[in-house]
Amino acid sequence: MSHQALVTVILAGLVVIAFGLFWWVGRYSDRAFASKFPTRFPEKTLSYSGDQLGKLVQSDLRMKYVFPILFPFDLIVMLALAGAMGAASSYWLNQTYPAAAWLGLVVPAVYLLGDLIEDCLLAWLLLRGDPHAAARSISMLKAITTIKLVSVCASIALTLVAFAAWLFNSESLVI
Repeated sequence: MSHQALVTVILAGLVVIAFGLFWWVGRYSDRAFASKFPTRFPEKTLSYSGDQLGKLVQSDLRMKYVFPILFPFDLIVMLALAGAMGAASSYWLNQTYPAAAWLGLVVPAVYLLGDLIEDCLLAWLLLRGDPHAAARSISMLKAITTIKLVSVCASIALTLVAFAAWLFNSESLVI
């Protein structure tokens, strides 16, 4: 197996592991939320109201949301996703389009920063337990969530495109 192929197998494995962690944390948090809320709506959707967010920050679930769901589980997931997709897409782009390799690092970094800011704001709101502060922060929280959702989708698309470009590069298939 060529060096490029070996690195690709390792990077692809890391991406799969990161998405496995994402799935596991999602399942864990869905079980925790099932008794009170249908989902972790502040992180997954933009279609919620200030009243819904206010109920969340006053619920008995709020401390479990901060720990262990946001910190450390979601932190581990965001680091794994951004790191794996960043390393993989940057490597594959560097093999096929070296001038674009920086995109493989920047796009996942934007996702990581957006998700981290979102989690910190959510944790702050949940720890305060003030529904009025939550209602006042809803537009900022939704803007940050939008950045996170767009950038994670862009990171996934970039990783897939970079892998496809690497795969169809004639030199990469040499075993």
